[in-house]
Amino acid sequence: MSKKAHIIFFRPDGEYYFQKGINAYQKGDLYRAHKYIGRAIAFEPNETEYLCQQAAILAELEEYEASIDILNKVVHELDEQLTECYFFMANNYAYLGRFDEALKEVRTYMSLDPKGTFIQEARELYKLLTVESGHFIEEEENYIADHEKGRQALEHGQFDKAVRCFKKVIEDQPLFWAAYNNLAIAYFSQGRVEEAYETLYQVLRQDIGNVHALCNLATFSYQLNDAKKLNQLTAVLDKLHPFYPEHRSKLGSTYFFLEDYEKAYHWLLSAEKAGVYGDQSFYYWLALSSYRTGRMDQAMRAWKKVDFFKGRPFHPYEHGKIQEMLFADDAVNNPMVFSLVDQQLREGETASKVFSLFYLKYLDNEDASQKIEQFRRNLNGEQPLSDIACLLSDNECEDQRLEIMRALEKQFSNGAPIINHYDLYGWWTIVFDITRDEKNLDVSGWAAGLAYLWFKETGQKETQKTVAEMFGTTVYRLKKHIDKLGRILNDYNL
Repeated sequence: MSKKAHIIFFRPDGEYYFQKGINAYQKGDLYRAHKYIGRAIAFEPNETEYLCQQAAILAELEEYEASIDILNKVVHELDEQLTECYFFMANNYAYLGRFDEALKEVRTYMSLDPKGTFIQEARELYKLLTVESGHFIEEEENYIADHEKGRQALEHGQFDKAVRCFKKVIEDQPLFWAAYNNLAIAYFSQGRVEEAYETLYQVLRQDIGNVHALCNLATFSYQLNDAKKLNQLTAVLDKLHPFYPEHRSKLGSTYFFLEDYEKAYHWLLSAEKAGVYGDQSFYYWLALSSYRTGRMDQAMRAWKKVDFFKGRPFHPYEHGKIQEMLFADDAVNNPMVFSLVDQQLREGETASKVFSLFYLKYLDNEDASQKIEQFRRNLNGEQPLSDIACLLSDNECEDQRLEIMRALEKQFSNGAPIINHYDLYGWWTIVFDITRDEKNLDVSGWAAGLAYLWFKETGQKETQKTVAEMFGTTVYRLKKHIDKLGRILNDYNL
């Protein structure tokens, strides 16, 4: 007896099309995502999850009016508890330039949900809108000013001050999560790892989906090489689909830090399209993520907006990720590397110019050698930079003054250019200049003297005996060069 085949009919429903829409959205295909989510809504017109996702997609497509219509329907007709719709409407109105309406909606959100997920962002938007709409806050809330002081201290590496400021903010505003997240970063930077983790867990106990806290936990685990915890956290991050542009930016920067450049590129580009305020660091993350994923045109577009970190409180060579880029395996082929070095050779201080020359020598390829020679020609004999460039461009040249810097490089960075202490090249340049007529230089004595004074300048407590041993010299010879260097550097106001 023959068996009859059982035919199973496939009937796609709203959930099926919703998941297809989410997949398209994650890939950055907004038009296809819009189409699939629309089909899902056709099956279930009152499913708020579908409607909110469609509103987000429409906002990214810059169809702000249509997004507002959907959000209005959700919060006024379907679920009044979804108060974040007011916040998203405020953003849409702001993009349209309708600041009074945006201000009305953000005030509604803040009054209805003072502990809401987006309360921090809402306060920041409110502050901006009071200026844009012509309404001014008569008295700035003190905790906002304290938080900004803390953020500035954090950016400058003043971690003790940052901790004090953020603690004061938390005392005044116990639910201001941004202060907790920044406090955790300050703690971690001080080596207070347990306090950093506990601060973030405190946030997550009260706001379980806090994107910044989850991202900070991931970056901490990465730095501590805690693979188990990192895998658990990245599994959570991979499931996030942030609506707010700032959260997408945070997610993108986190993946960038974790060196998952494809995901970093996706979320950073998504944040940019959604209207995030992209500062120079944001565009650097986007530029390098684009480069590392083979999107060269996108990389150079973003790199132009980095503008060499002009206006930032740090030098580009002090930026940790810039340092990593300069010494990455692909540095010799990276146009952003050569763009930055060119800019420093044109506009940098003496220390960064000399470091750049040593760095080009370190790359040891034809393009780098040509740049050294071009720099030398443009100087028209200007001393001592012209002599340094000339010596570095001549592979056959031996000069004891160069050996001083080579000894420092060997001690501080295994023979590579000293990016962490690039200012040392400025000090060495002075020694290079004033010893031009000396014969039989005491290379180890000069190197030890520079190192000792540099340790002292940067607050590192190394004894003269220890430093002398580092460079294979005696304490007597070290003291002799410390005295000389002290007088010389004082003459140069260094």
